[in-house]
Amino acid sequence: MASSSPLDRRTVAVCVGIAAVAAILAGVVVSLVVDEGSEAGIGLERTRRAPSAAFTRFDGSKGSLEDYRGRDVVVNFFSSTCVPCKREMPDFEKVHREAGDEVTFLGIDVQDTPAAGREMVRVTGVTYDTGQDPAGTLFNRFGATLLPATAFVASDGTILELHTGRLTAAELRRKISAHFLGGG
Repeated sequence: MASSSPLDRRTVAVCVGIAAVAAILAGVVVSLVVDEGSEAGIGLERTRRAPSAAFTRFDGSKGSLEDYRGRDVVVNFFSSTCVPCKREMPDFEKVHREAGDEVTFLGIDVQDTPAAGREMVRVTGVTYDTGQDPAGTLFNRFGATLLPATAFVASDGTILELHTGRLTAAELRRKISAHFLGGG
């Protein structure tokens, strides 16, 4: 039976020590980068551009986020199988009506049949622009992982925030004010 020499153990200990120091340094660097972004009030998502992947409107016409360039846009991803989506969409419609031309709303139905998506829009009373993303391509390119998801996109195409989870009318108003209307 072969035994390890003390030199082998020492080499392993040195290697483990070097790896630990490298991991700690990497953590410090990442922490500093994240903190600088937060202190500047920009967060990491502010540097991301909204994807230009196409979607199909329920009337059959094609669209993309480029169609909304020059306007502040609230992009809400939903699905007919998502209970929180069904609950928040009437609030989105209410805030959409209140906002008028100040903010544009776009609803994107994710991984549904066109019929199910259209029915969801009808039942919830949504009148703003809607479309479908049956394969979830646009949803994924935004970096969304769960429904409902709402992206706040500035007029220059920069994603200001990607919110996951249900938003009430009051929460939506606060976010719109902070992101688009200078209400911090």
